[in-house]
Amino acid sequence: MTPRVVFLGTPAFAVPSLGALAALDEREEITLAGVVTQPDRPGDRGRVVPSPVKRRAQELGLTILQPIVLEGKALDPILALRPDALVWAAYGNLIPRRLIEAVGGHAVNVHASLLPRWRGASPVAHAILAGDRETGVTLMEGTAGLDRGPIIDQARVPLADDETAGELTAELADVGAGLLAISLPRYLAGAITPEPQHESRATWAPKLTTGDGELRFTEPAELLDRRVRAMGPEPGAWTTFRGQRLGILRSTVAGGRGAEHGALELRQGLPHVAAGAGWLRLDAVKPAGKRAMSGADWARGLRLAPEARLPS
Repeated sequence: MTPRVVFLGTPAFAVPSLGALAALDEREEITLAGVVTQPDRPGDRGRVVPSPVKRRAQELGLTILQPIVLEGKALDPILALRPDALVWAAYGNLIPRRLIEAVGGHAVNVHASLLPRWRGASPVAHAILAGDRETGVTLMEGTAGLDRGPIIDQARVPLADDETAGELTAELADVGAGLLAISLPRYLAGAITPEPQHESRATWAPKLTTGDGELRFTEPAELLDRRVRAMGPEPGAWTTFRGQRLGILRSTVAGGRGAEHGALELRQGLPHVAAGAGWLRLDAVKPAGKRAMSGADWARGLRLAPEARLPS
């Protein structure tokens, strides 16, 4: 009999992994018994929308469960699917021990980092912030502890110097799905022995907040540029100009004469801000209450005074 697998996931990152499981089901290497995803929640304009995983599961005609919490009687419908294994990717909550024990520990988590580096909720952003030269995806054996399970397989991905967290997350989602397609059947067949993580090498990637996106121009331009990329698209990098929030969507490290940090000047129509070291060119911005636009469009008509600066 093919193993019955239940998938748990919610955001866009998890959709390719669900697709990989659907393909394995079609090849009769597993039976995809059902999908668990977070309850529908209000979107940006207050309209209740299903998660990306739910939408894809509906397209595939799969059984969908949306418990408010993963505890108590809310677990009974999941167990009624008679899973032999669990797979999850960015579900949004810890998977309880009761579920993991119900499948004899056959649980696989798709995580967007090279564990044990960057355990936690925001591994992609923290890899960019730290200036890592590579990252990747880890398949680990799921445990009740956060991102501490033994490693089943990994795939490495070099970091580009201009990639945002959103772009890198989409890339890693596809890499994770490919890794899952190859390694899950081997793991379930007992052909892979997971290896424990090295606790001494663990680093943590806590969830980012709006405050983490504030640009402090006392920092070097290289670090500021990494922050812009790490915060995109959410929670977003920002500063203030003339008392209004100014989102910074894209930037480039530039050179130039020394100036007091925060000094704002135009060079060939492009806004540049003096940093603790170097200058930060603002390539794309989003002023408060307006659409995203190029830095040149934003700067056009600003009539900057010689003492103009950010924040202001």
